[in-house]
Amino acid sequence: MPWGQVHFRSLEAPAHLPVLLLLHQSPLSSETYERVLPHLASWCRPFALDTPGYGGSSPAPQDWEVADYAAAVWACADALGAQKAMLLGRATGSVFALEAALARPERARGLMLYGYPAYTAEERAQRLAHHAPPNPPKDDGSHLPVIWNRIKGEYPWMDPRLTMLCIRGYLAAGEDFASSYRAIWRHDAAVARKLPVPTLLLGGTKDRLYFMFERAQKIFPDAEARVLEGASDFVMVQEPERFARVLADFAKRIPV
Repeated sequence: MPWGQVHFRSLEAPAHLPVLLLLHQSPLSSETYERVLPHLASWCRPFALDTPGYGGSSPAPQDWEVADYAAAVWACADALGAQKAMLLGRATGSVFALEAALARPERARGLMLYGYPAYTAEERAQRLAHHAPPNPPKDDGSHLPVIWNRIKGEYPWMDPRLTMLCIRGYLAAGEDFASSYRAIWRHDAAVARKLPVPTLLLGGTKDRLYFMFERAQKIFPDAEARVLEGASDFVMVQEPERFARVLADFAKRIPV
């Protein structure tokens, strides 16, 4: 792509099926969707993209804003030969998916937003000032426990295998893993916007962002809202079949 390489994960599916682009949460990668891909390929052509700067994708320019990440979604769709696509986003990825649909509604067939981060102005300012400082490598390796402790501090219940998935994401993102975070904190995601396409708003009761689910419902009153009881940030890893069924139920009701 013009800014560098974009890595993605996919699974072969019949060419006549609609395309689904999956956008992950930061600072992780499309690896979070790997287990759900086999459960999607029966009804869509899934492409899980690594956000520029994350996973196997080249870094984005430092001044990228949400609109740039959103435009990159359609640039990737062009490269994949997809004129239209459904968009699924998780956390930061849900902001990019929404803005992509708003920018090019004629190309978006539908939206699925899991854990939409509807921060208040005060929350965004606090995070810009204090959250997720760079973690440069050190000769004694002391930067590595910082990553482990950060992940376990946010997810004390997490087992070692899932923790390692997260660590791979942090390491791939490099010392400044919060570039896309800063983009969404500079962007007011809590402003009501008219949804241009059918939209599914998902909230997991064990998701760290679930406290914002009611905010998101108020922002998007026209969206179909669904609560996933017991689902965490990583439902697509922990319960891929369940997650895929929810997506399929919605996607199959989108008018062609």
